[in-house]
Amino acid sequence: MPSAPMTPAHERDHLDRAAASFEALPDAARQRWTRANEHVENARVYDAFLEFNELLKMPGLDAVARTDAQLQAVRCLRDAPVERVKTELALIEPHDAYQTVVLDYRLGWLMRHRLSSLAAALQYFDRVREEARRLGTRPWEIAALLQKSATLMAQGSLEQAIEVCMRVYNLSRRNGLVEYIPKALMNKGYALVQLGRPQQGEEQLQKAYELACRNDLLAEQGIALHMLAQVYHHDFKFYGLALEYYEQARAIFDEVPVWPSVVERVDEDMASAQSELAELDLAKILGPIPIARLRQEYLTSLVNGFVGIPGIDNRTQLGNRIGLTRQAIHRNINS
Repeated sequence: MPSAPMTPAHERDHLDRAAASFEALPDAARQRWTRANEHVENARVYDAFLEFNELLKMPGLDAVARTDAQLQAVRCLRDAPVERVKTELALIEPHDAYQTVVLDYRLGWLMRHRLSSLAAALQYFDRVREEARRLGTRPWEIAALLQKSATLMAQGSLEQAIEVCMRVYNLSRRNGLVEYIPKALMNKGYALVQLGRPQQGEEQLQKAYELACRNDLLAEQGIALHMLAQVYHHDFKFYGLALEYYEQARAIFDEVPVWPSVVERVDEDMASAQSELAELDLAKILGPIPIARLRQEYLTSLVNGFVGIPGIDNRTQLGNRIGLTRQAIHRNINS
């Protein structure tokens, strides 16, 4: 599943709290902290890690500020070798309940996304949710619930995942944290597709994209388009339409900073869809269906079903942009 933008609300919450502990430090330390976070914001995660590392070597850094820097530094290593991430996490000693919440979230992320230890991940995210609620930090509570929904999906607990998505949706609305709402809808939509309810799932994914557009959440727009592309690609086997979405997601990720691994995944998915499309032999798959009827039914269903695709405003545009899937069908049924 696609990953989140560079500095979501829960991470901003930690940065805001950590800023207080850096206020009393020398100018050089504050400037290095600021530079490191600017690197993260611009998706230069390796540069950010080096900057955090230099910060940790500076004299005069108190224990609380040191841990805050470590918690942000290890986040920059999320795509690094697993053993390196585990080593860095083991060095972190939280000094209060809030820092423990951030560390537990980091550990849950490691278990879910790098080690596939789903039961352990759920324990960490439940702990983060409960402690964040006690501390009154809604962004961390919502972030933990969002990760829990993804973990439940990976576990195959799809109905339960949808329930958690709705909790994220409702909590985010009540607390004005709109950026989490498209992510909740994306997870819900994907779960519905996996449950064999593709139309409902597709509607939720489209709704997530529209909401991200309405609220100028550019990174979330790209993530929603990428997820739609994955559904059309892997679940619906609609390779041409998937490529349309992959290309639009890629264009957005060229404009907005995201984790390098997100861009790599889009490129890999695009190459895979192009390869599968090139090998498509619909004449063999469909059998002896009259060519004229096949072409008419295919185009009619596209026009009726896919108006509203992002970047396609009307039926004429849609007819002009059916793209590679139409070309593949035309090539195969006339060859």
